[in-house]
Amino acid sequence: MSPSWTDLTLAWPLAKRDILARYRGSLLGVAWALVAPLAMVLVYTLVFRGVFQARWGAAVDAGGGVDGFGYVARLFAGLIAFQAVAEVATRATRLIQDNANLVKRVVFPLDLLVLSLLMQVGVHTLLQAGVLVLLLLAFGDGPRWTWLLLPIAGLWLLLLQYLVSVVLTSLGPYLRDLQHVVPVSMTGLLFLSPVFYPMDAAPAVLRAVLAVNPVSAPIELARAAWFGSAVDWVTIGWQGLVLLLALPAARWMFHRLRPGFADLV
Repeated sequence: MSPSWTDLTLAWPLAKRDILARYRGSLLGVAWALVAPLAMVLVYTLVFRGVFQARWGAAVDAGGGVDGFGYVARLFAGLIAFQAVAEVATRATRLIQDNANLVKRVVFPLDLLVLSLLMQVGVHTLLQAGVLVLLLLAFGDGPRWTWLLLPIAGLWLLLLQYLVSVVLTSLGPYLRDLQHVVPVSMTGLLFLSPVFYPMDAAPAVLRAVLAVNPVSAPIELARAAWFGSAVDWVTIGWQGLVLLLALPAARWMFHRLRPGFADLV
């Protein structure tokens, strides 16, 4: 069963509370949601463009090159999508334990915890996307008609986040090592995702890994929307099918394991 409007209205106060608590007392406040990813983009750009002289791909470069701001913008777009999934995955492993007081209340609908997490990360993702819009308007090619496809890329990303959060929230109380394994795994997955390069520029062996990496599809879709770049529709298609089939299974897992949460926190 998909979340209802009532569920969303009940989950938002939880999300708002956690967002405010996260930045309470800091000098920059919610602005840290923008400073942190922009700092990462700066570091990665200096390393890959400044040190390794990385280019965005032979096909793109042949058409005039994607250097300077073009490289930074594509890197930022990929990082926004990846970080949205990575943050959900990392925090979902401890979602039940961090809300033990609510979990022990039998009448509390635990589905709201997942929705609240998605809302918190969604606020950060929208802020970062807004910065990318401003950057593209100021220094890029301006708006494209493909920006109309951004809601599709955003919906795909949201469904993947929901799947990841439901699975890891379900398993987190039972497998406590996940809270240590997942952050390390996401760091490795960053370099096995098309964040620093497009899929068509990867060697054959790496392209096979990218084809089964569930984060590849939303990243490539987002870039296609932002910059009008081509995508591998075969890979996108079968990943979408797997995603849709996995969602009911994840929901079933959550409701199957939920009765034991209160005894494990």
